[in-house]
Amino acid sequence: MLTILFTKRTLITNPLTLNSFTTKFLILQKNSLITTFYSSQSEFNFIPLNKNLQKSESVIALFRTHGFSETQISKMVRIRPRILSSDPKKKIIPKLEFFRSIGLSRTDLPRIVSLNPSLFGRSLENHLIPCHNFLKNVLVLDENVVKMLKRDSRILLYDFEKNMGPNISSLSGVGVPKSLISSFLFRCPSVASRNHERFKKAVEEVIGMGFNPSRTMFVQAVQVICEMTKTTRDRKCAAFSRWGLSNDEIRMAFKSHPLCMNLSEEKIMRGMDFLVNKMGWEAVKVARCPAVLFFNLENRIILRCRVIKVLILEGILKKDTSLSTFLKPSENQFLERFVRNYEDKVPELLNVYRGKTVHFITGV
Repeated sequence: MLTILFTKRTLITNPLTLNSFTTKFLILQKNSLITTFYSSQSEFNFIPLNKNLQKSESVIALFRTHGFSETQISKMVRIRPRILSSDPKKKIIPKLEFFRSIGLSRTDLPRIVSLNPSLFGRSLENHLIPCHNFLKNVLVLDENVVKMLKRDSRILLYDFEKNMGPNISSLSGVGVPKSLISSFLFRCPSVASRNHERFKKAVEEVIGMGFNPSRTMFVQAVQVICEMTKTTRDRKCAAFSRWGLSNDEIRMAFKSHPLCMNLSEEKIMRGMDFLVNKMGWEAVKVARCPAVLFFNLENRIILRCRVIKVLILEGILKKDTSLSTFLKPSENQFLERFVRNYEDKVPELLNVYRGKTVHFITGV
């Protein structure tokens, strides 16, 4: 019997050799027992693997011929030791050939599979192929499935019959377009695989809030509600309410940009503090465009607000100028529209933007 003996400490990093396992693993042979262990000999877990070393070596040799590096092989053995006891012809080769057939390159295959060797524990006919067919039906093209696997190969481990399939059906059932469902699955595979009952309730809650199923905001709202506990959501709402926003105004912010609830409480408070207390904008104005809170405070918001405050006090811009008008454009667009465009009237504007000049009226 072959047994691998593991510790909870870090692996030594020299490559694994095929015949002796002498560098990354140490082999102790006593009678018919072969024990492999890491550099420390404490806190061991014994996991029976196979009946002979030759079988393990054939598995490793197979992975090498398919382009797996020594590091990738060692990682798979560490994560899933029983892979060494697999029948190469029945359990490994068919799955490697399947992954190649759907478009994984010789380079991508080892990298993706070595991250999730549990894929070899899934049935090819009963799970991997049906799961791939399901993903292809939603994502349309094999190349889109491959892109998803490159991002997160765990998608093939999810229970698509129990959760993912019914969840996708819930979205299509309320009128979410296939294109939105496809992008949602591609961006958030773990959310699409959440417990179906919880996912269904999230969809119903979002419908109840008045979100339009044909808009991106709908699936973003479902994502937030699925990923966030009610306690956490209540804390985020409380952060906004500290600035005098009513429940309706907070809901307006959520409907405008659902992912604003993913912002940390600290980021919400710092952004609101600057825009409301330092710049004098009403909190409800920020709630109408919560996307601005995603921008970097020091490197974007403060720099641009310096310029806008000058232009407002100079009478060039109106005080009710929308935040999105000057915070969303790219830097070049902002400079062209709000700095170079008014340099003849306010010559020091570029230096104000760069923080090199304090405007004599505004003090910014």
